Amino acid sequence: MSYFNNDERFLALHGTAKDISVLLEDEMLLISGNFYGIQKFIFDRLSTKNASKVLRAKSAYIELFTEYLALYVCTKLGVNKDTILSTRAGKFELLVPKIEFDLKSIQKTVDDYFIKNFYGLTGVIMSSVPCTKSDFSRNNYQKLRQKIDASLEKKRFHKFNLADESSEPLLSYDTNIDNGILCTVCNIRKIEKENCSLCNHFIKLGQKLSYSHEEEMLKSDEIGMKIEEFVIDVHLTKEIKSYVLFDGYSPADFKVLAEASNGLEALAILKADVDGMGNFFDNQNNDLTSSFEKFDAFSQTIDRFFSVYVPQLMADKYTHTYTVFAGGDDLFLLGAWNEVLALAREIEQEFKAFVLNDTLTLSFGIAIAKPTTPISYLAHKSEELLEHSKELCLDKQGERLTQEICEKLALDKKAVKDAITLFDETVCWREYKEVFYRLESAFEGFEVVNSATLYRLLEICDMSKYIHNDMRNSMWKSKLNYFFSRNIEKKYHFILKELNALIEVNPEATKMFLSEFIYKRREV
Repeated sequence: MSYFNNDERFLALHGTAKDISVLLEDEMLLISGNFYGIQKFIFDRLSTKNASKVLRAKSAYIELFTEYLALYVCTKLGVNKDTILSTRAGKFELLVPKIEFDLKSIQKTVDDYFIKNFYGLTGVIMSSVPCTKSDFSRNNYQKLRQKIDASLEKKRFHKFNLADESSEPLLSYDTNIDNGILCTVCNIRKIEKENCSLCNHFIKLGQKLSYSHEEEMLKSDEIGMKIEEFVIDVHLTKEIKSYVLFDGYSPADFKVLAEASNGLEALAILKADVDGMGNFFDNQNNDLTSSFEKFDAFSQTIDRFFSVYVPQLMADKYTHTYTVFAGGDDLFLLGAWNEVLALAREIEQEFKAFVLNDTLTLSFGIAIAKPTTPISYLAHKSEELLEHSKELCLDKQGERLTQEICEKLALDKKAVKDAITLFDETVCWREYKEVFYRLESAFEGFEVVNSATLYRLLEICDMSKYIHNDMRNSMWKSKLNYFFSRNIEKKYHFILKELNALIEVNPEATKMFLSEFIYKRREV
């Protein structure tokens, strides 16, 4: 079964599965590693003033460290790097012959690195499961995937091995720290020179990621990756570099991005991911987990849509933007608010063109804020908005379902999301696009004396939304008609027909369009 459109523009994205036939033996071990606490690592305690210097670098660090750690484990086991099956989105997998090795000792060394450098805010859990050649045969591979996933999930309850009685339950923090010697970037470690050592590494990496889009190499210890004496060449690929607007030799400050907005000077923070990917893989009706090759090719293809195609869109058309994370099956972007909203519409459109038969959908959460707003708050806010989108329950035609049906579908894991949350409203993409493009055409050239007029239209949308709360709200149509006759020139009265129809059917999406229209007219 094919899941992707073969349109010529997407051919470069299609993944090529690794040939594992040479690795298959009668007895093997599948070793997997997974980062946790990624959002805390990237955002928590990060000062807004310095965020643009290190945000993309910290995200890229996780991607680079995934490969570094996979190679480190290979070295400790004495196996060839060809045993690495994948290193994507903070996860790695190795397939090695069944050998005697002490994974606990390797885990302890890695834990010590994260405790010393990051005080346990993030880390990597590792697990292994025995497997055989037959586990990679058709229809057996899904069971192997479930087995390694369950093993990793179990290890999540033993982070840093703190439950082990022989383990020291205390983390050793730096002592005698005060505001005078605290790093102004991370607000965690002691200053060494201008910032702490790791933040200096992140700033250097951030400069390399943004200043040039050409691929380049550097040593892992140059960006703070050094466990024991293990140092490798790190390849800064186009996927790692992604897209970040640079200003001089560094990533552009968030204030610079906000100043490039139309109307209101603000940032939009976009969080998006593929709906129900876990359930999709578990579904017995698809054949993606019937073999490693299909699973790997599918994962690569999805990853490259986000890590290659979306950043290229940003570089070509939406330049006042900044990639925080783009890969796996999700996105975290920010930039000039109007560019991010336009980019979101194009990403959704391109993803639907990319995936056949609505097999997979994307949901979005978008927050708009001043560039001085703490980045940790914006990260949590956009995540919360994305969750609102995930809570919207639709059928396969994009129609809203009753709460009773939603609860049943949730139990059956069949609910389709495909939604966007923006301006505190949540709607499905089909509704949003229909309203947006109809009103965009109608409002073209529309001149309004003041914004208060448009805010009155927002109030009328709310009346339509809340008729069930107050029957007086059922007068919204008469108020809309009266409002137009008194405040809007007759040459624009054709807009009234569109608003009457759309506010009645979808006041939420109409509010979203009107809010964007208002923001584009605001000067402060």
